[in-house]
Amino acid sequence: MRFDQVLGHERPLGIIRTHLEHNRLRGAYIFSGPEGIGKKMVAKIIAQEINCLEDAPPCQTCGSCIKTEKEQHPDVHLIQHGEAQIKIEDIREILRQASFRPYEGQAKIFIIDNAHKLNPEAANSLLKVLEEPPKDVLFILVTHKPQNIIKTVLSRCKVIRFTPLVRSRLEEILVKNYALERTGAHFLAYYAEGRLGLALRLKDTALLKEKNKIFDAFIFSPKPLDREIMGQSKEELQESLNILASWFRDIYLLKCGLSEKEAIHLDRFADLQKTLPRFSFKHLDEIMFTLSESSLYLEKNINSKLLLHNLGAQLWKA
Repeated sequence: MRFDQVLGHERPLGIIRTHLEHNRLRGAYIFSGPEGIGKKMVAKIIAQEINCLEDAPPCQTCGSCIKTEKEQHPDVHLIQHGEAQIKIEDIREILRQASFRPYEGQAKIFIIDNAHKLNPEAANSLLKVLEEPPKDVLFILVTHKPQNIIKTVLSRCKVIRFTPLVRSRLEEILVKNYALERTGAHFLAYYAEGRLGLALRLKDTALLKEKNKIFDAFIFSPKPLDREIMGQSKEELQESLNILASWFRDIYLLKCGLSEKEAIHLDRFADLQKTLPRFSFKHLDEIMFTLSESSLYLEKNINSKLLLHNLGAQLWKA
């Protein structure tokens, strides 16, 4: 992918292009912004642009661009451990690699995903190279929680902020560029809060069908809960809680005067309207607190059946 193929992010891309054109994209950068909006993708495009072998980078076809895309380039290092901590061993390897000259590219590039997962020891070790980075080395720290990165590291990085797309624009992109039908595109655009990457990850899942099963099990059905809901994995239950939170978000904002087209669950707008009188603002506040609390308990491996029964009891109060 090239910069002109990236949807949105005009301001951060303008800054990056200016730095590239003036050969000032060196040292350390922090790409901050919500999850699933393309920060890491932009970092990889930068790596391709810097090390491309053709005159109009990134060409996407030369050996360097292909290796970078496949994460096999000897001068492009991607550190990603998901939600696990980034430990000092990872940073020691970065320091070792950064001490060498580029093997076949113009610069060595280190992309650290979820940089907020640097543990204190690793962050302090990284600080040493950020204070005086080699001239042919670029660090890009990708994060959606910059507040969790120690201040001494933050102060030595140039921060570039990425923001989501306007949700209505993302809806149009999903319809025109990805051939999604309007109902699904609207849900994904608004549920993902304008984050294209998240919307694309969700579009091939069963979420569109499952969300309605969740509503039927928790809101529109008498006790007991559907057995399929009770048997969900921890990850599936977490998604169920997120879906329920988005439903009550719609109810809360519709009671405040939100326009119909801004509802996440536009496909079930009639059901949303039907349930508006059922929930007071006080009860909605209690439900949202319970959902948030349930999500935290789920992370602590509290018995999921007990958690769901407690949640159901809160919803059935209305």
